[in-house]
Amino acid sequence: MKHLFRRIALVAAIASSAGAVQAELIDFEQPVGGPTAPNAPFLLHGDEFLQGSYYFDAFSNAAGATVADLVGAMINGSDLSACFGVVCPTNNSTTFFGALNDGVVAFGRTDGQSFSVNGFDASFIGASSSALPPVSGLLRLQGVTSAGTSLSQTFQLAGPDTSGALGFGRYLTNGSFASTQFATVYAFGFACNTDGACSAFSSDRGQFALDNLNVSAVPEAETSAMFAMGLLAMGATVRRRRQQQPSA
Repeated sequence: MKHLFRRIALVAAIASSAGAVQAELIDFEQPVGGPTAPNAPFLLHGDEFLQGSYYFDAFSNAAGATVADLVGAMINGSDLSACFGVVCPTNNSTTFFGALNDGVVAFGRTDGQSFSVNGFDASFIGASSSALPPVSGLLRLQGVTSAGTSLSQTFQLAGPDTSGALGFGRYLTNGSFASTQFATVYAFGFACNTDGACSAFSSDRGQFALDNLNVSAVPEAETSAMFAMGLLAMGATVRRRRQQQPSA
């Protein structure tokens, strides 16, 4: 009987934690390559890679895009040789994802579960021949829920510091975007001119770097219900056994 009560206590503990948030930090340190990204560290239109419990699909939004179009790269911050022709952030020595040439990246959980985006590190990636204004670009996150509704939030990416270097900053989501659980989130960049006008998908200059993506998921309600049903069934079994015990 004691063993049975221990089992009930265990199921109760699991059931009570079934709705707990499952937080995950995507730091882009997991190796990328294989048949879905054969040209890694460079990423072409249609390539996919995995990081933790999440998939990332890199693609071009341009009409007539082909599998030969460069849309991103996994960049080693301690060796910026992959940043030829562009200006990458210099204050991150770890691996980060870079979206290039107006590239888009879509990400979601490999198990199909919905998730929220809490924060991330990001920087603009400039074209080497372009003068960069104080706000060099924008990063927009556009989330789509399992019901098909869409919600977006846009973040300003700073230009060069006093030494002329670009650098990562920390960004947090807020409001409705932060509290919404999405099935898929799309990330894409805008390039800004010195007059303050910003545009996406029109110049191949909407480029950004992304790292330390903080995401979290809450288990589906059906999962919590299954644990609760199991707990109730075990409790009913205990009651039946106690009722069937012979009296002294």
